[in-house]
Amino acid sequence: MPTRKLTGLMPAPPTALDAEGLADRKAMQALVRHMLDNGATGLVPLGGTGEYTALSPKVRVATVEACVEAACGAPVYAGVLAPGLGDAIPAALDFKAAGADGIMLIVPYYAGITQSLLIDYVRAVRDAVDLPILFYDNPARSRFVVKAETIARLAEDRTIIGMKASSTDLYHFDNVLRSVGPEFAALSGWDTLFAQQIAMGACGGVLTTGVLVPGIWPEIQKLAEGGRFREALALQRLMNPLMDALFAEENPGPIRAALRLIGIETGQSPLPVPPASDPLVTRLTDILNGLRSAGTVPLRAA
Repeated sequence: MPTRKLTGLMPAPPTALDAEGLADRKAMQALVRHMLDNGATGLVPLGGTGEYTALSPKVRVATVEACVEAACGAPVYAGVLAPGLGDAIPAALDFKAAGADGIMLIVPYYAGITQSLLIDYVRAVRDAVDLPILFYDNPARSRFVVKAETIARLAEDRTIIGMKASSTDLYHFDNVLRSVGPEFAALSGWDTLFAQQIAMGACGGVLTTGVLVPGIWPEIQKLAEGGRFREALALQRLMNPLMDALFAEENPGPIRAALRLIGIETGQSPLPVPPASDPLVTRLTDILNGLRSAGTVPLRAA
């Protein structure tokens, strides 16, 4: 299955919803353009930040359609955060029909799984859907540690074309990189470790903060890839207060609040995700105004 290698920043946005909790296509398209016009190379809607598990199939499909239309050819990999094939395959087929370039597939959760069963599962999705698969390795959510050799086996026959590495285990990430070929798209999935993972060999990232401030991450990547890791890390550290605030409460309540502060409305998360608390909104306001005043990132006044 020929496909271009995913590189650069591919933010994981929240799903824009209206007052009734339905897909807000216009707002989603505005968010997509904000990301792509300011440094992103593609996007990954309907991941954890996109609240896949809280949305109806209709809302998911409408969201992917809106993203594809606004992306104007930039790659759109739709998240499939399903517990099993009964949801994963129909969802992925719907996203394919909606124009998605590929899917991001998480380890199936709830039922017990093994390394060999995981390989069978991912291959079953690939065979049924015939779309490129970005594997989503997130042990904190799936409660399952995928071995590096398992990822390598899936990559060997192009069952997966890359991975979003949402783990703080950098040794595991290094083992993956040493086990796959150069065509494998290893993407950082941990905002606070982006520079580190780029320096280790990642070719981009699927980041939540990239939704809000997409411009700074390509600069960090350029520095890290150019052997200027200390500078990359120093620039990333300027984002630490923002990253700490965005993940201080249940995602994506804080990112919705932060987007609202720069004039981008995405609605409110479905239950059980709460909106950001008032103290956190005040904290985000101060951080965003500070970044703007310092000229660190081009932001409208919060």
